[in-house]
Amino acid sequence: MAETQKRLVREYETTYLIKPETPDEQVDEIKERLRAVVSREGGKVIRFTNQGRRKTAFPVAKLSKALYIHCLYVGKPGLVAEFERNLKMLDVVTKFESIRVADDVDLDARQVEADVVVAPVEEERPRPEFGERGDRGEEPFDPVADDRGEE
Repeated sequence: MAETQKRLVREYETTYLIKPETPDEQVDEIKERLRAVVSREGGKVIRFTNQGRRKTAFPVAKLSKALYIHCLYVGKPGLVAEFERNLKMLDVVTKFESIRVADDVDLDARQVEADVVVAPVEEERPRPEFGERGDRGEEPFDPVADDRGEE
């Protein structure tokens, strides 16, 4: 009896930021390019997750917003270097980070999932009760009219 040998690989995830004004067609082209890189290197893309345009914690490439894309994939250790090399060549990609999620994952057992688009996050707006000082129904401070009894 011949057993089929499991092809054990590692599972990785990469999150990359794209400039917020990038058109959706270009975002899809980037996804397909990265999908081709992974398959060329003998790996498999599990899922892309488009997390939408969000405010960054700090300015990245002088921009306060970015389009967040998350990619989950499996492959051999050299795959991450090639994946990141391709990200560096794209001008619209401003930042990226890759991490290893798991070791010894069976390549054939890991199923490909459909790409996910997360619902957009509503922008935080200041609540009306915290507007300008006069908006709350309070009188503006007038030091001449202040009558605390001090002379």
